[in-house]
Amino acid sequence: MRHLCAAALLAATLATPAKAELVIEGRSAQALHCAAMLFIVSTELFDLGEISRNARDNAQRAALVMLDQVPGTEDQRRRAMVQRFERIMTSRSPAELAQEYTDTALWCRRTFLD
Repeated sequence: MRHLCAAALLAATLATPAKAELVIEGRSAQALHCAAMLFIVSTELFDLGEISRNARDNAQRAALVMLDQVPGTEDQRRRAMVQRFERIMTSRSPAELAQEYTDTALWCRRTFLD
């Protein structure tokens, strides 16, 4: 239930501008990036009708497990995720995003979920 609430909160805050830049480095930054990529890609694939609602929800729960590996409060992690979403969406075309996800998804899963 916590993950579903967190996912709803995360989705609701996408339109909310982040206030201050958060600095997250190293392994934590990798976990944040993997979580953001998985969340974005699963949302896009669901919106395109390529995956089921259940598959999207499972992917987003996995993204939140990755996000739990980022230090800070839930609010700080949520703001960091929003910032990462913004950076990803403004710096990559849909094709570049798909390629990056394809290239990194297995590593992200093995590193942060296994």
